[in-house]
Amino acid sequence: MRCTDRISELDDFLLTHILSFRPTKEAVLTRKLSRRWRNVWASVPVLDFNFADFWSDDIFLGFGSLTSVSPHSQCHDNFVTFIDSVLASRQAQQVDSFRLVWKYQVKSYQNYDHPVRRWILLLQQQRPRVLSIYVQPNFAKVDVPDVAFTCTTLEDMKLQVDNRMAEVLNPAAVNLPHLRRLNIGYFTIKADFMDKLLLGCPNLKELELYACVLQLSQISCGNLKSLVVASCCHGEDIRVSIPSLCTLKVTVGSSQTAGFNFENMSSLVKACVCFLTDPEWDFAFSDSETKILNGLSGVMDLDVVLHGEGSEDMLKHALKNCPNFVNLRIVRFESFKGCLCGCLEAINRLVQHSPVLEDLIFYGFEDESIYIELVTVLRFIVGGHGNCRLVESMLAHNFGSLEEVEELSFQHMKCSVKMMDILYAGLQEKAWWDDYVEGETAHFDERV
Repeated sequence: MRCTDRISELDDFLLTHILSFRPTKEAVLTRKLSRRWRNVWASVPVLDFNFADFWSDDIFLGFGSLTSVSPHSQCHDNFVTFIDSVLASRQAQQVDSFRLVWKYQVKSYQNYDHPVRRWILLLQQQRPRVLSIYVQPNFAKVDVPDVAFTCTTLEDMKLQVDNRMAEVLNPAAVNLPHLRRLNIGYFTIKADFMDKLLLGCPNLKELELYACVLQLSQISCGNLKSLVVASCCHGEDIRVSIPSLCTLKVTVGSSQTAGFNFENMSSLVKACVCFLTDPEWDFAFSDSETKILNGLSGVMDLDVVLHGEGSEDMLKHALKNCPNFVNLRIVRFESFKGCLCGCLEAINRLVQHSPVLEDLIFYGFEDESIYIELVTVLRFIVGGHGNCRLVESMLAHNFGSLEEVEELSFQHMKCSVKMMDILYAGLQEKAWWDDYVEGETAHFDERV
């Protein structure tokens, strides 16, 4: 019986749709299948590049217990050349979505423009709907071109430059009329940029700030539905006034001396507050924790996440003057490396100040003896409420794994260091990293 290649019989629209779910490197390789497939990849509307797909055996160098990345590995040039050639071949085709993940980039780009800048400039001409970039440069400055913030076709943008230096993001203008979702990571965000952003994105519904240094005093707008402020650092209190906001997720570090003042949050339904302890920093125990919970007193669904030794003390401090949660119906407590048994009094205080509470749910990773003690006391607390019931679970809810919340804690610690670097650099003619970068570049040139 003769075999039939039914996939090749599909029309180009279906084939390009199928290939849009695969990395671009795999899509390009299909050109070798047959003459029928030779040019199909060139019409795929989604471009997806990941440096990990280009790793070779010589990329990682081991030094005892340490592992580093070799700047001499050919995979760096192969990766850049591949993306350049794909974009050059696509100049006549519109790109719907561009995704880039460039981790462990160690090749120096000190003396000329970083390739990411060049690619963004090319993409602007192809009017993408989705732009997602994560790059981890080697102390190299990645100048984000202003056109990234004036591409009127964008609906979803993720821009993360994970560098030791938190570069200031400040385009001349912001004009993104169709943008609905924005994720910014590892930058320094100043008040001027935030004002431009909120004015230039009239349809923005979701804003995520990740591991950013925030040099601003307020976030105020009337159209946001979802706000995430994760592992960010700021030296002064930030006033947040967003009447349209429905969901909120925010992290609070133990070293954080400034907090958030939430005002006019009449539409807020669900909130998640993650208390993180920084092992390298002393506890600040300011009013930042208390201010956050006081501003969320009208929420209906609340998640409280504890991570690290001492995070239960942060919760106790936050609930020392517990507000009345007049609308709260569901509260969840998740414990990652933090024992809920140490803050049962604070939990009881929250329950007693929540008159319409229906469900108290707890998740976590506790040993059996602590688990039994915890359940016993929580049942007693719930029993004194009347309307509330206790729901037990050993599965994490807000975060998929311990590794995910540990990454949040690690990024918060890094962000704290960046903020201190910025403050220290302001007292000098140049920052400490300038000498480091110059030395590293010279050393790299000598080796080459």
